[in-house]
Amino acid sequence: MSKPNPLLLALGIPVTVILAVFVLLNLRSGGKFSNLTPFSPETYRKDWATLQGNAYVLACQVDKQLAFVEGSGRIISVKPIENSRGAGLLPVRVPASIKTNFESGQRYNLKLRVRKDILEVEDLENF
Repeated sequence: MSKPNPLLLALGIPVTVILAVFVLLNLRSGGKFSNLTPFSPETYRKDWATLQGNAYVLACQVDKQLAFVEGSGRIISVKPIENSRGAGLLPVRVPASIKTNFESGQRYNLKLRVRKDILEVEDLENF
C-alpha cells in the first residue's frame, strides 16, 4: 500500500479548512438576504404602518397552511426562529408565482415586504 503524497496533505488540509470556514460564515450571514434588516415581530405588532413598504428578512419555521386560492396564492403561518422569544405565529401571504410546497417544520429565510397590514413573501431560501 502506498503512502499519500505529503504535498497533497500539506495543501489539502488548509484548503479544506478555508472552504469549511467560508461555508459556515456564509450560512451564518443570512445567505442571499444578508443585506436586509431582520424583521421584528414586536415592532410589526406595535405599529405595522412604520414598516410599510420596506423589505426585511425573517428566519422562520413553517407551522401550517391557513388558506389557498388558485391563481392568487396562499396564506401560511410561520414561527420566527431568531431573536423572537414569545413572538408567536405570523401569517404571511405567498403569491402564486412562488411555486414551493410548504410542509410543517420546514425552515426558510423569507424576504418579506410589508404591504398595508399584510406580510408578503417576495423570495425565499430553504435552510
